[in-house]
Amino acid sequence: MKSWIWGAVKIAIAAVLVWYVVGQIETDDRLRILSADPQAPPEVLTGTLSGEWRLDSWEFQPADGSPRISGGNPRHRPEPGFFTALRGLNFALLGLGIALWGLLLVLSGWRWHRLLGAAGVPGSLGRALRLTFIGNFFNNVMFGATGGDIVRAVLVTRGLQENRWRAALSVLVDRVVGLFVLLVIAGLVLTGAGNQGDFDKIPALHKIWLVVLALVGGTAVGVGIFLSARARRLLRIDALLARLPGQQLIAKVDGALTVYRSHPRALLEALLVSFPIQACGILSFWCFARALGAELAFDDAAVVFPVVQTVTALPLAPAGWGLGETLYGFFFARYGAGFTLGVASSVLFRLATQVGWGLVGGGLWAFGRERQNKELS
Repeated sequence: MKSWIWGAVKIAIAAVLVWYVVGQIETDDRLRILSADPQAPPEVLTGTLSGEWRLDSWEFQPADGSPRISGGNPRHRPEPGFFTALRGLNFALLGLGIALWGLLLVLSGWRWHRLLGAAGVPGSLGRALRLTFIGNFFNNVMFGATGGDIVRAVLVTRGLQENRWRAALSVLVDRVVGLFVLLVIAGLVLTGAGNQGDFDKIPALHKIWLVVLALVGGTAVGVGIFLSARARRLLRIDALLARLPGQQLIAKVDGALTVYRSHPRALLEALLVSFPIQACGILSFWCFARALGAELAFDDAAVVFPVVQTVTALPLAPAGWGLGETLYGFFFARYGAGFTLGVASSVLFRLATQVGWGLVGGGLWAFGRERQNKELS
């Protein structure tokens, strides 16, 4: 019964976030007219925007019926509403963003295949890729943006007579490696942003930077101690574990994770390939934002994307819906790209990558051996 209550709470959280996001979305087009006095607030008109608003070839019809305003004046800043932004999509950038996410999934499958091999789990690269795409499909229907990892862990153990714990926990190792590198990238970019004075313009970035550094440092130290036989002896980790209840389970988990101590090359390869993987993710999201016309610099996307992806991985809402849109809207507004374009970018990104590529995984699941519960090769 408690699980049902917790599930209902999560759905309620998602509903509240969606309600908040929908309430914040601007469906009307607006024109922001900057004053000659930098200290004076801009005049904001509501109306209808037509033409290519990213360039100067646009026209704005105010809702009060006053004369049309044409582009060309540097003090006139058009701000498209949600639907206007979607209608003006740059399909070349959209296609590039979709392709980059597909490349991310392929590289992720290769990384997991290397970790499975290091754990002594048999299986082909094709199988690892297939289960990676299937996991991406289930990310769309389970709580959190990484719910598909549970499905991967279940499917990869089918047909195994030994090393089942190693196979299941390889999914956890794969996820931790990816998130660790994503946070490293965010930390590096945030450090550069702080040196350029962005912490003064956006105070929240300084707090995020401290949290990211703490997570990166804590993860590096914790994993280093856990995998180091010498550190475990010095800190008496094994003696501590021996006092905990559930010794049989602890021994299986400990053995499944410490196996990577003997395969440093595989771990190093997984770490190194994670940099292009996460670069593909950041570039993909940035392409979607730019396809909508959002004025978001790539280095800003390298801060926003890792932070939001890390938070939406928490099992708080189905596939992270609502939570991701709220965070992207918040950051886009702080970076001057607008809350509405942040939400639109998030929605487009999810539909084209998570749902679009998820359909590929759904097809593999629907017509593959996994759904029929047959033994995997």
